[in-house]
Amino acid sequence: GMVWLKTRGSSIPKRAQPNQLTRTSVRLTPSLISLPHSAMAIIDTVIEVLSGAQTEILIFIFAIFAHTALFGRYRIVSQGKTAGKSVSASNVDRSPGGLSKGGDSPVSPKSPSSTSQLVRSVQALLDTGAKQSELVEELKIHLSKLPSTEQVDAVTTLLIGLRKSISAELLAACRGFVDEMGLEPSARFHEGVLHSYLALRQPAAFKAYLAEVEAVQGLRPSGAILAMRAAVQSSDLEGALARLSAVAEAWNASAGATASTAHAQLFRQLVRLAFERGAFPALLDQLKDAGLIATWSVEHLISECFSNGSETQLKVVKALAIAQQVGLSARAHAALIQGSKTASAVLAAVKEAASQGKGGEKEVILAAAIAASEHRATAPLAEAVEGLLQDAQGPHAPEVAAAVLRLALPGGPLEGGALRLFEGPLQGAELSSDALVELLVANAAIKEGKYDVLNKVVAAADSSRQVALIKGLASERRLADCSAVFKACSQKTAYIYNALLDACIFCRDMVAAEKIMRQALDDKMADTVTYNTMIKAQLQSGSIRQARRLVDKMREGGLEPNVVTFNELIDAAIRCSPGDVWGLVDEMKACGLKPNHVTCSILLKGISRSSRPGDVERALAVVESKEEPIDEVLLSSVCEACVRSGRMDLLQKQLQCQRGHGAVQIKGAHTFGSIIRAYGCLGDTAQVWDTWRDMKKRLILPTAVTLGCMVEALASNGDPEAGYELIREQMGDAQMRPLVNAVIYCSVLKGFSHKRRFDRVWFVYKEMKSEKLQFSIVTYNTLIDACSRSHDIDRIPALLAEMTSESIEPNIITYSTVIKGYCQENSVDKALKLLEDMKKNKQLCPDEVTYNTLLDGCARYGMWEKGMSLLEEMQSAGVHPSNFTLSVLVKLANRSRRPLEASFKLCEDLCAKYHIHLNVHVYNNLMHACTSHGDLSKAFNVLEKMLKDKVRPDARTYLVLLRGAVGAKSAEDAAGLLRAAVGLRGAHPKLAAYGTSFLQPKGGLPADTISEALEGIASQCNDEELALQLLRDVRRAPGAPALDPRLSLSIASKACSPARPSAKR
Repeated sequence: GMVWLKTRGSSIPKRAQPNQLTRTSVRLTPSLISLPHSAMAIIDTVIEVLSGAQTEILIFIFAIFAHTALFGRYRIVSQGKTAGKSVSASNVDRSPGGLSKGGDSPVSPKSPSSTSQLVRSVQALLDTGAKQSELVEELKIHLSKLPSTEQVDAVTTLLIGLRKSISAELLAACRGFVDEMGLEPSARFHEGVLHSYLALRQPAAFKAYLAEVEAVQGLRPSGAILAMRAAVQSSDLEGALARLSAVAEAWNASAGATASTAHAQLFRQLVRLAFERGAFPALLDQLKDAGLIATWSVEHLISECFSNGSETQLKVVKALAIAQQVGLSARAHAALIQGSKTASAVLAAVKEAASQGKGGEKEVILAAAIAASEHRATAPLAEAVEGLLQDAQGPHAPEVAAAVLRLALPGGPLEGGALRLFEGPLQGAELSSDALVELLVANAAIKEGKYDVLNKVVAAADSSRQVALIKGLASERRLADCSAVFKACSQKTAYIYNALLDACIFCRDMVAAEKIMRQALDDKMADTVTYNTMIKAQLQSGSIRQARRLVDKMREGGLEPNVVTFNELIDAAIRCSPGDVWGLVDEMKACGLKPNHVTCSILLKGISRSSRPGDVERALAVVESKEEPIDEVLLSSVCEACVRSGRMDLLQKQLQCQRGHGAVQIKGAHTFGSIIRAYGCLGDTAQVWDTWRDMKKRLILPTAVTLGCMVEALASNGDPEAGYELIREQMGDAQMRPLVNAVIYCSVLKGFSHKRRFDRVWFVYKEMKSEKLQFSIVTYNTLIDACSRSHDIDRIPALLAEMTSESIEPNIITYSTVIKGYCQENSVDKALKLLEDMKKNKQLCPDEVTYNTLLDGCARYGMWEKGMSLLEEMQSAGVHPSNFTLSVLVKLANRSRRPLEASFKLCEDLCAKYHIHLNVHVYNNLMHACTSHGDLSKAFNVLEKMLKDKVRPDARTYLVLLRGAVGAKSAEDAAGLLRAAVGLRGAHPKLAAYGTSFLQPKGGLPADTISEALEGIASQCNDEELALQLLRDVRRAPGAPALDPRLSLSIASKACSPARPSAKR
């Protein structure tokens, strides 16, 4: 073992040889030599005694004894921690420049343990925001017992150790401590202070302290480098140049062939500053005088000349290098190649590098290959690059091989030469740095049947690169070549099997996929991913049963399906077999698997308008049951699912949670758009604006979709003007203006059209034209719909002509909208003619909306025969009628004065044929047909059937029946209906079996309907007393609308009139 007896500034080694102890010679310090002769004799005797002991332990005990008894102030330090690292202050001061090669910071000596404790203590104080006085006291506590020279060294070490977290307080404390203790600052201390001022970016303080140091003791080269760095940072070119001669020695000493990173960075900053000041020639003169025209400096000068586009100065630099007999390095030649602007210039630079013996260097070949690719090199340049390969010795670096082989890509100057290069000058080179090149060589080997080369390429690649090769070939649907790569893999892992299986499925070769699956099973390489891949393939082809069999085989093989397996099965079930979805979810949970974000997204994606209410609630329950918190993507999906399903109650609940303590932190504009849309669907424009302002407050830039959601939310809630103003605001913002498009404007057009503000529709349309927005079919369909709504069909031909000029073909919606306009104008014949034109276009087939629009036109004018003809044509075309069709047909029969049975027979036949379950709108029209025929009893029978079918009545249901009852002068029936509608006791006997909440229409019965019914009971049914009692009861009903006060006065006056007796009840 090695033992060190160390004093300040010197180290005393003592080596003990294992298993052999001879009389040991100890190097003694002056203090040891000065001991009395008797003490020396005692020590010598002890050494004599110990020489007989043949163990290292006794040597170690002797070292401790010697240290404790004789050299109490000396420390024992392990050689492993000291050798080669401990440098005295004097040694540092004598080093050229006093800097480590890697940077500008002074080299620190090995600090005593107290110094490391000091650094930790001071750092802790800085973290608490300590003041200068507190820091000075801390320095005194740790350093007061040390000799003065060690105190200065310790403070210097502190400045260097904390330079990344240096503060003005710490710097002032260090200077204050040195001054207060009367210490003599060393050159290293001065440089530490200067470096601190530089880090704190205090140029004035740096300059003042620098002048003070120079006046007292001058600057070492390392200090001059700091002075130059400060001058460059302050863009003080004159000050930086003034330091050149002082830093030259340090730069050249540490540079060698290439400068250190820190020196190179400072030098390039100096050159850039000279270019900015137009003083590059002056810089060259100073560099020449300072002896800094060297290989490394010329390299950077050439590079900066190209960066600044100065060919004149480039020539000057090259001439100066020649005059100074400085050869260009490989990097300099590479810079010349990279900076050349034309292929001919690149070729000249390549030839120059070759003539100077640098052609085979990595930097030159790489630069030449990249330049040849960028300039779409001609044959001579490509051949020159290939020639450089011959000059190189040893295998080429991967990046060099990749750059050269890229010239052999299709369309490149060496196209078709990949294999020749790889087997020739690039033999033995690795291709792992570039997947495209690897695929290129593999392709060439396959095409030429050189499977030995393919085997080399594949064998040299790791499994991830082998998989990348298989995937690359699969993307070109080259399954046979994928198999060739697979065969070339020496170790066929499950990862590689799965890649080939993916390739088979991508190429739609299920036979090959099943073969690979069997092979993987035989080789015991099939894992869960293997099964999941095959399961996904079977599901995509619609083979759900086969997928389920694979799950069973998976279990038989000792593998359990994971969340991915069930996610694929659930996704397929939503598309093909919705009834199986929740069974799969239950099975998933039974396997101990918990639904993840993907599961929830799949379930929410499957929610639509036709989804059962229970499905929506179960999907949301799965989302809420997740252990991990909901993120903003899932929140967006929840909102979209509630909107699609029309479950505003659930949407309201979700948004209320978002306003609470557990709100999801939203950072994406897309999620903000979903929430804005959700509030828009709820009609809550106040929250729409709050969400928009919250997004702006967080400095989140909206996307075009977000802006579209905002404008749509405003326009669809009756305030298209606010939407238009928002658009104009964004148009005035240069950053937001590109987001505005015709689709966003379209929401405003639709809003104005629905508000029947057609003047604003055409004003906005002209503005869109002036802004040169790109119109779409949606824009024109909205404008044509406005024409239909405003009965201004004369504008339609011009819009259709404009569509033709913009190469926009009308779609089904366009035709249906025009047909609607014709029908509203009593031009059903024109609408039918347009239908015939539409059928001539093979790309357009009339859909349900088209036929329903025409049927509605026929119903409007009582055209029974034509309507029946259209119904027959509709069914023959394979277009299935819907509830909307039935509601129109009932209206058609009623307005065509057909017998009441005709309406019921139409509904019965079509429901049986197309499995239609009547909705409230069809039932309402049937009841209206009954009351129109004076058959109130049958109308109540229809109501009973509707309630049995669990179809909730709406406001129109009660309006139709109340009018029928009043018209039939049946006050009791009207009163029973009204009581049921507002939730009062005494509802109609036919409604008594149903719950109060179910009988009440959503949103309540409008005040106008109630007033009309009460007035009808009082006037037409001659029962003012009943009407007055009902009025009092309705006003006491919870949630009833406010009624006109004059209504009660009117009914009361009629009740008190003696001339008009009340009807008997």
